[in-house]
Amino acid sequence: MVSRCKLLMPLPGLSLEGRTCSGYNFHMASVLSSVRVKVLFFGRVRELTGLNEEEGEVREGTTLADLLERYMRRYPQLAGLRASLVASRNQEFVTWDTGIADGDEIAFLPPVSGG
Repeated sequence: MVSRCKLLMPLPGLSLEGRTCSGYNFHMASVLSSVRVKVLFFGRVRELTGLNEEEGEVREGTTLADLLERYMRRYPQLAGLRASLVASRNQEFVTWDTGIADGDEIAFLPPVSGG
């Protein structure tokens, strides 16, 4: 015998119409994994944020561009540097679409001029 599923407390946007139930809990909240990273700030980026470095967690699948966006929301003045910034992951220059893995060291570097 197959029973129809019903919830004790209806969830908005979740329709169980026509679905069958095994008797076990079938609706589970999604769990997002996170990874720990260390972020280093250099030059003008350090001046604008007031940070030398920061450790924290980001969601798995976060890219360097996503991480920079997160800092630009906290420090809007960084947006003016966006076009000229470069990023490194574990001391290697990488593109902005590079994913972040657990234990990575990320650095945001402004342009450097010298003579």
